[in-house]
Amino acid sequence: MNTRDKIYNTAKRLYLENGYANTPNTMIAKEAGVNLGLVTYYFKTKDIIASDMLNNNYETLYAHVLKYLSTSDELLQIITFYKLHYKLTDIDTNYDHFIYEMNKFDLLEKATREGNLYTLFRILVGQNDQINSEEKDRFCDCGVTASFGVIRALSIKQYEKEISLSKEELFDLCINQMFYSMKIDYNTLLLKSLISSA
Repeated sequence: MNTRDKIYNTAKRLYLENGYANTPNTMIAKEAGVNLGLVTYYFKTKDIIASDMLNNNYETLYAHVLKYLSTSDELLQIITFYKLHYKLTDIDTNYDHFIYEMNKFDLLEKATREGNLYTLFRILVGQNDQINSEEKDRFCDCGVTASFGVIRALSIKQYEKEISLSKEELFDLCINQMFYSMKIDYNTLLLKSLISSA
């Protein structure tokens, strides 16, 4: 294993075990058995390691969606992705805490914009006849920002138990918010059917 991968894998393990905020680069360097300068050489900031982690996790999750979902329906792909994401946070407390910290540091939207999920959002906005073609890129950008702002706030408050929501209820609220922000028309029965399929 090369030095960069050793640092990355060590940081990933420590972020999940100790939390992102409680894992300084000095701890990563010591655990990886490398000089502190190498950590900052390969990863200028902790945010870069965390963003890489999120991107890798999201791309792996999305690859599983594509592999096991026998449809090219982008809407169903997004719903399934988010359903799996919330299931993972429900069953893995370390991952749930990591996602909570990523929400606090506002890194989830960044990871989404850098990966395949953003392509799905662009496709959905591109298919929407209610939005003028010259406005679609701007609308997608604003819609993702608005959607993630609400999802981020809800997720933080749910984790901190400031609002009483199960992961399932949080998922439902987030999907509805995303649809609203992206001007995706749906009827309730269709949405229930898609969520059931997911």
